[in-house]
Amino acid sequence: MSTPRPGSLRSLLNGFVSLALTRAELFGIEAHEQQERMIGHLVTGVAAMVALLIGLIAFLLFVMVITPDDLRAAVLGALASLFLVAGAFLLWWLKRRLALAPAPFSSTLTEVRRDWQTLSGRETP
Repeated sequence: MSTPRPGSLRSLLNGFVSLALTRAELFGIEAHEQQERMIGHLVTGVAAMVALLIGLIAFLLFVMVITPDDLRAAVLGALASLFLVAGAFLLWWLKRRLALAPAPFSSTLTEVRRDWQTLSGRETP
């Protein structure tokens, strides 16, 4: 087939199809990046939780063994308070981090909005 004449309907449709394919490709790349990032975070988080729980159990058993009987309840209460505060802080930090994270597919949405403004004639200089 011959190349379409500039300004023709066929040329315009080719431009739309090319634009849609480019945006779909960008969406696919961002989806793959998002999936890899999420899996990496999940695996790291689970490994960290397992290691922390094993370490915490070992530490508490160690403290119980070396603490005299008359101080054991006070020491374990203080440690429990410490771990509760640390857990609450970590949950707050995670919530803040998730709230500040960029929206998934933000680049794709920005480009689609820019394309729409250009195609609708509302492009700002």
